[in-house]
Amino acid sequence: MIMVSINCITYNHEAYIGQTIEGFLMQETDFDFEILIHEDASTDRTAEIVRSYERLHPDKIRVIYQTENQYSKGVFVNLLNEERARGKYVALCDGDDYWIDPHKLQKQVDYMEANPDCTLCFHDAYVETDDTLHTDWRVIPWMPENRKYASFEARTYNAGELQLLGFIPTMSMLYRNRLIMGGPDWLSDAPAKDGAMKLYVASHGYAYYMPEVMSVYRYGVAGSATTIWNEGDLERDIARHEAFIRFIDTFDAYSNGQYHQEMELSRISFEVGLHRLRRDYAALKSPRYDRYLDRFVGKERIRPYLMVRHPIVTELLIRLRSRQLI
Repeated sequence: MIMVSINCITYNHEAYIGQTIEGFLMQETDFDFEILIHEDASTDRTAEIVRSYERLHPDKIRVIYQTENQYSKGVFVNLLNEERARGKYVALCDGDDYWIDPHKLQKQVDYMEANPDCTLCFHDAYVETDDTLHTDWRVIPWMPENRKYASFEARTYNAGELQLLGFIPTMSMLYRNRLIMGGPDWLSDAPAKDGAMKLYVASHGYAYYMPEVMSVYRYGVAGSATTIWNEGDLERDIARHEAFIRFIDTFDAYSNGQYHQEMELSRISFEVGLHRLRRDYAALKSPRYDRYLDRFVGKERIRPYLMVRHPIVTELLIRLRSRQLI
């Protein structure tokens, strides 16, 4: 019996995909697992590299080779692997990230098997930029407003708490199979599909966090979502914030307000960002945004405090500092 199906989506990852697959193959488990790769019509040597591994491990690796890029057509490509997954659990890892602990899958499966109410298990990851591994930089917490929900110890999260924890390493996620396949349509429309998936899966049970670092997140890879988001396209940034707000409202309604308090606080954060992008500074003075400060601790409250109380001056100082750093 196959216990885990590894879901790997890759496109133009020739510099990374070999290390990604090696991280799969090095897993030491007392169960069988399969490696499902969706090669989305790369224009570089990614498909060639994947084929070389497929030839060496035909009993372990199963690949879909696309002739036309599906992601650009709006296809939820994760489902193309999940619909053929035979494992009890699905583990995610895109072709530009990688695993570094040979016991990662075993540790996660052991917990999930012992705790059947758990629907999602995840862990921390180091960050790598420009081929430099930063062992002093972890994904969790990704932003200052996520710090209050970050933990140095193992703990459980409900879906609302996960939203306030923010970005978690996608390549760390292991969840019960068939949940996503039977999921609602809004999963494929979400602005960050991995973020939507984690909330949806966790809402069917709970999420468990392992504080160990067992993977690496490559930040700044060309074509990745975070790279595109950092390009500074104002119209696109506004549209993204609006999409996140719509998603929060959709999930809040889907979950019948079970996590409304946390979702509302997250919504407020995106509203603050949206007002900043639109330079609607007067709106930031609304008492509604006093709650924005609830997401920060210690000295990290200073900048958001100034942002909602003195937004024009704060934006001017930010721009002046940015010019000095150029």
